[in-house]
Amino acid sequence: MKNKKMLTLFAVTMLAAVSVPSVSLAAPVGDIQSNGRVSFQADKSATDPKNPLDPGEKKPGTPLDPIDPNGKVTPGTNGPLSLDFVSSFSFGEAGITSDDATYFAKAQSFTQEDGTKVERPNFVQVSDKRGTFEGWTLKVKQDKQFAVIDDATKELEGAELSFLNASTASTVDSKYAPDGQSEFKLTPGSSQIAPLTAAKDKGMGTWVYRFGDEATKAKSVALSVPGKTPKMAKEYTTSLTWSLETTPNP
Repeated sequence: MKNKKMLTLFAVTMLAAVSVPSVSLAAPVGDIQSNGRVSFQADKSATDPKNPLDPGEKKPGTPLDPIDPNGKVTPGTNGPLSLDFVSSFSFGEAGITSDDATYFAKAQSFTQEDGTKVERPNFVQVSDKRGTFEGWTLKVKQDKQFAVIDDATKELEGAELSFLNASTASTVDSKYAPDGQSEFKLTPGSSQIAPLTAAKDKGMGTWVYRFGDEATKAKSVALSVPGKTPKMAKEYTTSLTWSLETTPNP
């Protein structure tokens, strides 16, 4: 019986050994590479204003000009390096006072597709679609002091414009963000200042330079007026010139 069991075990072992398929190692016969290619070119098409709170929003709506009676905004510039949009600033109506006072510009209004209006921060928008990585500089100048529309000799002496809570936003990675001042002031008639600068290898794509966020959008563009300055019971206006240059500041 013992010999019979050993014989049976030997037979099963041999059968299992025969059943295992042999494995042959494939020898390489050579390699070949394929290639991929994509090419980009400067984009000269216009870039619409973005939502300054969410530049990636697909349908941000249309910004309105608070000064134009029809709400029509000034068109942006053309070209692969473009100044797409700049807010205008309305400080509303105020009573004449002999005290120092600060007035804030209304938030930037947008009309949505369904006709509703939403308020967002005032902002400036720049697009660099040149594909050169050269950098750029945004400059601004207050052309003149606030003055009465029909009598330029009646100025709002000592009035000062301040921009507060400024920051940049884009769908582009933040490591490419231009360098911006968080706040700055303008002196009427003085030379331009550069609140936003993209050095070499920065500022590519579309960037929003916004004044305030959801909480501070109506408190981030300020007009300070000395109490000692006499005021006429009329409307005062000024103008700002925003310029975009291809060469950044050193």
